[in-house]
Amino acid sequence: MQGSLNNPYKLLQVIAQRELTGCLSISIPQDDSIGWQLYIGGSRLYFATTIGSSPERFGLLWQQIQPDLPLPRLSEDKSEYESLYEWQLEHNLSLTDFRRLLLSLSREALIHAISHTKAYVKFESNVCIKPVLIAAPLSDLIKPIVSHVRFWQKLHTHISSPFSRIYLDRSKVKNFSNFWENANKATLNAQGENGSSPNISLQNISLTVWLDILEQKLSIYEICHQIGNEPHVLSAWLSPLIANKTLEVFPSSTGAAIAFQAPTGPLIACIDDSHTVQRQVKMVLEMFGFQILGITDPTSCLTSLVRQKPALILMDITMPEIDGYELCTMLRQSRHMRNVPIVMFTGRDGIIDRMRAQLAGANDYITKPVNADKLVTKVQRLLQNNKYLSNQLIGDIDVTIGGSSSRL
Repeated sequence: MQGSLNNPYKLLQVIAQRELTGCLSISIPQDDSIGWQLYIGGSRLYFATTIGSSPERFGLLWQQIQPDLPLPRLSEDKSEYESLYEWQLEHNLSLTDFRRLLLSLSREALIHAISHTKAYVKFESNVCIKPVLIAAPLSDLIKPIVSHVRFWQKLHTHISSPFSRIYLDRSKVKNFSNFWENANKATLNAQGENGSSPNISLQNISLTVWLDILEQKLSIYEICHQIGNEPHVLSAWLSPLIANKTLEVFPSSTGAAIAFQAPTGPLIACIDDSHTVQRQVKMVLEMFGFQILGITDPTSCLTSLVRQKPALILMDITMPEIDGYELCTMLRQSRHMRNVPIVMFTGRDGIIDRMRAQLAGANDYITKPVNADKLVTKVQRLLQNNKYLSNQLIGDIDVTIGGSSSRL
């Protein structure tokens, strides 16, 4: 949509003063692929939504407003309002509850529509939704959201809307990890002084999960849907990282697919029957340039290890059929594997387990759930100290997070 460049809020005031009826469409220069539509009747708002279908926004808002009701299907052949109205009839939702739903959706769209001081605006007179189920005075709607509007106006320096896609390049993982660690410390201090912190739910999310989310190039709405938070809280938390270029911001129209460059660093084998652990290890270590060989069946791993020649092996202790201690002992008896560093994973953290791991031939030990900082630090240290490692990409990987770890 293209129209004249104007201030949406001021134009809304003019429409209200002239008692015009129609649809005000708004899009922004920073990202013309998204926008908002305000259906107005004089000084009243009938409904506000986004231009086109926006399932990412709708899914988050529905999760917050009506979590106990099935999510309506938004049809490409029908407007959001028409789909909602058909859904209301099908599920016999009372008009009172349905009007409350429409107001909540409209209020959120209105905040973002009028938070931009310069936007492309176009007003089409005599365009209306049917049936009209709410007619909320604009003055009554705007008054309680002024603080939210001003908040987003400040964020627009870095984030144009919750549709913006956020991406963390693997070369900036160290910067993000430092930020996350400092944020956790600040939250603990705030809890100690005040008993609470507004960002507590964000800090409770592990570094591993954050790295997984931020590599997917998701929108603010999509991230909030995954972590169960508000777009304004998340945007404010991420804003410093965007300002210092740790995170990149892309328009909504940019696809989520990233041009993936295959890692070229040393090969790390991960032997664990848990697919969750495999996914976490792969995601964290690939961020630092390592290649990953995932093995879920320990009984048939020797052939793969000999053929692939990993530079380091990560191994779970508790596995079916053969435990990590036995497997580690077997590998130390193989002339191909006897000198490859081995790190044990376990859910227990006792001196006996450490001694058993050492006696079996392990070089180090990590307690589950796996801490991403410790994992990267231990892998780098062992590879750098291993005299059998050939001249690979270690010189290009200069990241140390979270301090040194103790040897077995």
